[in-house]
Amino acid sequence: MVALSKIINGVLIIAIKGQIRISTQSEFREFFNRLVEENSSSSVILNMAGIGYINSAGIGMIVDSFRKFRENGGRLVLCSLMTDIAKLFEVTKLDRFIDIYPSEEDAILKING
Repeated sequence: MVALSKIINGVLIIAIKGQIRISTQSEFREFFNRLVEENSSSSVILNMAGIGYINSAGIGMIVDSFRKFRENGGRLVLCSLMTDIAKLFEVTKLDRFIDIYPSEEDAILKING
């Protein structure tokens, strides 16, 4: 797993790369736990362009992190999902309560809008 951070217009953007599967779950779980601990009271864009596969545990980690951000007054949004992963969020209807944007630029505009 690789996570690269940057700040644009006051918004933290974290691009993650890898596959969320059984063999990488613990690494991603640590990442999401740290993300919540350090940033859950602010707005964070999670750029998922580099995620080629995600299992149900990975979806659960995102949902749990999203919930914790909301409870702490922060905001976690997703952007740049690959087509298959975007369809997964649509089929599970998670796109109805997790904000998902086609690009970082769109997410930044919406957050700062």
